[in-house]
Amino acid sequence: MIKMAAAVCRRPGMTHAEYVAYVQHVHGAISNENPVTLRPYVQNHVFDAAFGSAAEHAHSMAVARDSITELYWDSPEHMGITFAHEHVRAKVGPDAANFADTSLSLSLVAVEAEQPVAQPSRACGAKVLHYLRAAEGLALPEFFERCAAAHQRALDTEPVAAAALRRCVHNRQVPDFNAMLAYFSAKDVPIYEGVASLWFDDVSSLACSCEKRVARDMQAQRPLYCASLAAAGPAGAVLLAACARAAPPGLSSAGPAAPDAR
Repeated sequence: MIKMAAAVCRRPGMTHAEYVAYVQHVHGAISNENPVTLRPYVQNHVFDAAFGSAAEHAHSMAVARDSITELYWDSPEHMGITFAHEHVRAKVGPDAANFADTSLSLSLVAVEAEQPVAQPSRACGAKVLHYLRAAEGLALPEFFERCAAAHQRALDTEPVAAAALRRCVHNRQVPDFNAMLAYFSAKDVPIYEGVASLWFDDVSSLACSCEKRVARDMQAQRPLYCASLAAAGPAGAVLLAACARAAPPGLSSAGPAAPDAR
């Protein structure tokens, strides 16, 4: 399968709670009126986040992301059919103006690569999404390989974190679609080369996340990475803790809601 992931910020004048209610019950319903060739449609509602590096004294990027939408298709051709459909062009797309500040949207098209974990499970209530940038000049295959290796080192050296992690998926950028993302993403924003998705039983388990260990690994090897996304990561980082929910019935769900901490 192929997927698109979009990290979205709410529009001015809207609270986080209003945003979540709208995207789940209104925008999700509009999308579900005619999903065309869309398969799973998952909304990850952000309840906590970190941006940039602990070494910075001021934020260098917008400190706001309210959800990450993940859209899946069986093939790139099916993705193209969906976006070309009249319902998507006339209703789904324009509805974004009712809830999103599109000047801050981050999108990428990716394929998933599963990384084995010690105690896997699919019934999870909390999720961490770790956005990653490749260092200039680093080829994508090597970047993907090093990201997986950094996570494996973290799991090998952080047994408590390894025991708490239920699933680890690397979302790997498909660069052929980067030009298309100009329609969905804001101008002058990066297209991240990867996103690591990590599932946990519940919100309390997030304290065990190994992503800070991964970020330290990246900082120690700075030529390998840049602008990663972690609480302790390099500048430009974004770490998002979320609960995954389906849009209205008929679309897949990835677990119950976590408390809204905003």
